[in-house]
Amino acid sequence: MVNSLLRPLRRWPALEAALSRLAGRFTTWPSDEFGRFISASVTTSATGGPAALPPAARPMRPPPPVSIAPATFEMRFMKLQAEGRFDEMWEMLAEDAQRAWGGREAFIKGVPRLGDDMELLDMQVVTVTVLEGWTDRVHQRSYQNVAQMVMRYRVRQNWREWTFDRQVHLIPAAGGWRTLCYPARSQAGSSAGSR
Repeated sequence: MVNSLLRPLRRWPALEAALSRLAGRFTTWPSDEFGRFISASVTTSATGGPAALPPAARPMRPPPPVSIAPATFEMRFMKLQAEGRFDEMWEMLAEDAQRAWGGREAFIKGVPRLGDDMELLDMQVVTVTVLEGWTDRVHQRSYQNVAQMVMRYRVRQNWREWTFDRQVHLIPAAGGWRTLCYPARSQAGSSAGSR
C-alpha cells in the first residue's frame, strides 16, 4: 500500500529524497543495516574531484577507573578514626570484618577511640607488600592478593609523645581495598581492633 502511494512521487527524485530524509527522522534502521552507512561510496563534488569527508575519529572513552593505593586507603581509614567519623569507616571494612562486628551500630559503639587527651600526630607507611595469599590465623580465614603493610604512628598524650609500628592487612574489593579491622577479643584489654 505504501509503495502504491509513493509510486507517483518516484517521478520527482528530489521530492522522493526529501521524503526519505523526513521519514528517516521518524524511523530507526535495523542494526544489521548500519554497516551500509559506514561503507558509503564517495561521490564527486561539482568540481569533479572526490568529496571531502571528515577525518575518522576514535570514539571517546572514559578513562579507566583509578584504584586507590593501599597506603592511601589505610591513612584515610586512620584519619577518619582520629576524627571520630566512625560511620564513614564502616564502608571501608571488609565484609568478614563487618560480620564480626555484628552491624554498623555495634561497630560505631565499639570501635576504639582516641581519648580527649590523645592526638594522632603523624602516620607513615614503612612497607607495603602485596601477598598472593595470606591466612588470618586468629580468624581462620584465607585471602588472595592481600596488601600487608607496616604503618608507623606517632601520637601524643598530654605531654608524652611516642611512636609505634603496627601491621595491617587490606583485601581487594570493588573500587579498591577494604580493611580487616576486627573487634578486639576483649575490648578492655586492647586499644585497637585486631588487624
